[in-house]
Amino acid sequence: MLSLKDPSSISYFKDITALLKALRTFTPQSNLFHIHKHEEVPETHSAETQIFRSDTFSASFLIEGAAEYKIGLQEYTMQEGSFYFMSPRHLRYYKKTKPWKGFVFLFSTEFIRQFSTTDIYTEYPFFEIDANVQLQLNATQVTQLNELLTELLQIYQSHEKDKIPLLYHYVSIVLLLSKKWHREQHPTVTNNTKKESISKAFYDLLEKHFFDIATQKAEYIFTVADFAEHVHISANYLSNTLKKETGKTASQIIKQRTILEAKSLLKSTELTVSEVAYFLKFQDSSYFSKYFKSATKLSPSEFRDGK
Repeated sequence: MLSLKDPSSISYFKDITALLKALRTFTPQSNLFHIHKHEEVPETHSAETQIFRSDTFSASFLIEGAAEYKIGLQEYTMQEGSFYFMSPRHLRYYKKTKPWKGFVFLFSTEFIRQFSTTDIYTEYPFFEIDANVQLQLNATQVTQLNELLTELLQIYQSHEKDKIPLLYHYVSIVLLLSKKWHREQHPTVTNNTKKESISKAFYDLLEKHFFDIATQKAEYIFTVADFAEHVHISANYLSNTLKKETGKTASQIIKQRTILEAKSLLKSTELTVSEVAYFLKFQDSSYFSKYFKSATKLSPSEFRDGK
């Protein structure tokens, strides 16, 4: 883990340009989409990062090479044939351990929303904060993905004026294939659809709110009443609706999401328990510890130590 003296030292990059500049790689054509080959990055590229979060989605494919990663709640060893995913919900860190060959592409929420209103986390669960984000591809899959990403890069580097729809088409194919492979490799993962508009509005607002917390834009964690006010219904009606559709009340879902964020910070950083509590807007670290233990049966320190 990296030593961090205070929560604000977790770097945040608002778009693709800011992230690639910090990593000392390339200047993207826009903040909608970017792709490059790992082996073509400048020598100034960072071989090891600090803990960071970015308001971008990305997928990285290693044909050769290796790296140690922390993404969300888990640690990974990436190797030849690894294909892995990151989203704005993930804290991220990596250390390159062998030279890389392959591809990485990044895209924004706006890139997807130009063509689809589908919730990306619902459609592609490997972008979720608690998902297993790693695929280990066989030889046939490696060849198939390599061909798709080679074509995607060629389109990106072309001078066609209307190439954004083509880029989206290829990205969609890659993500749909990845969804199939992810289901095969991680069959216990289920896709929890949130069909009703109230539930969708709540979940969308929940994730936006926690992103604001993660980037230090929110002053406190919303209560059920706060969420209900934002979706223009009563707190009781919101909880009853969610209970019918998900089996959990609004307060239970908020607590579950808070615990996920706490777990991510405890596993991905060396923030003290008090600093994690402060980061998540708890005024009292002892109350945070009780709150955490009531949900996990472990204290924050015990969870961090893997007990």
